Amino acid sequence: MEENKKENKKKAGWKFFLAELTIIIMGTLGMGALGLIRKQPEDRLLRNCVMMLLILGTVCFHLRREYVHDGLDYDNGDHIFRFFLCLGIGLAAAFACGFLPVGGWPFLLVFVMLSLFGSMSVGILSATSLLLVSVLLSGSDAGGFALYFVCGVFAVTLFRHLGEDFKIGIPLFLSVLCLLVCETASVILTANARPDFEMFVIPAANMIVSSILLLGCLKVFSSVVVYPHREKYLDINDSENPVIARLRERDKNEYMHCVHTTYFCERIGKRLGLDVDALKSAGYYYRLGGELTQMLEDEQFPPSAREILLDYRNRNTGMKKKETAVLYCSDMIVTSVKSAYEKTGFEKDGQAQINFDRLIDDIFARLFKDKTFDKCDISIGELRTMQQIFKEEKLYYDFLR
Repeated sequence: MEENKKENKKKAGWKFFLAELTIIIMGTLGMGALGLIRKQPEDRLLRNCVMMLLILGTVCFHLRREYVHDGLDYDNGDHIFRFFLCLGIGLAAAFACGFLPVGGWPFLLVFVMLSLFGSMSVGILSATSLLLVSVLLSGSDAGGFALYFVCGVFAVTLFRHLGEDFKIGIPLFLSVLCLLVCETASVILTANARPDFEMFVIPAANMIVSSILLLGCLKVFSSVVVYPHREKYLDINDSENPVIARLRERDKNEYMHCVHTTYFCERIGKRLGLDVDALKSAGYYYRLGGELTQMLEDEQFPPSAREILLDYRNRNTGMKKKETAVLYCSDMIVTSVKSAYEKTGFEKDGQAQINFDRLIDDIFARLFKDKTFDKCDISIGELRTMQQIFKEEKLYYDFLR
């Protein structure tokens, strides 16, 4: 895996350099063109172009270092060019801000966007650099720079490490509130006259626009980074998926076995904080034969689900993933409970009693004795938690009769 990642970075080297060169050239030429439009003095125009060259060069250098040393957040290191796209959007926004009132700059979005699709350090450096570009273009004082730097860094800190729960309500509210407070303070402190309603129109409008843009950015981030395979999982985990529907029509017992296994996979996966969607996919499809082989060859599963299914197929040589261990134990419990019902003649008299606690303890004792999970990254504590969950589900076992 590590060798593949290094190889991919080596292959993308010239593309990375081309993206760096493109953004630097575009930024420098854009700064020069806008300076001419604004009829800036030649010395100031030359200074701004040189500064732009140095600013973007520094940003690209820092980005390259973080990329090479795996310093980018989430999976951004595997999709580095989407950061360059965000940097291009931020650069366009910085140029546009040169023609807007300082109170209406949408830099809250720029800071958060570049941090989410890069890393905290890359985002703060690149957004601050673009903010400096806007200040140079507009001729604004240090107050405008300080205003957006403070609320931008505050927002980046709040939105760092968004997990799969993707709780954005409080960070979004506090970020916009910080923007409003900073803008209000800036308006009041710099006003030469008595503050009136008109002074707050632009800050209020910026707060509304920034909120909308930030929500849009977070929506894109959710779809691209946090839940990149959500639609795929919705399709393959749908009970009306053609493959599942064919299994249900062909063998109802086999289908129900997969449904019961998937139920336990989902329950345990949530408790242990595992990839529940991938576990559910594996639970629905793991007992398919040639059809599953074809689906794996065609790469019809998201990467996480595919890894679990392949690991389960190679379980005799030692499974490696926690999710595979959950799938394996869930299948074993379902099989054992169904077998116990058959052996006790439950179908005949309906009165047979099964000691589920003993059954589950015996299964896990055998698994520990056989060293089934020696190569797996699951801990003893997690296995004990799984064992306890199975004991808590006694009422569900009535569905396995």
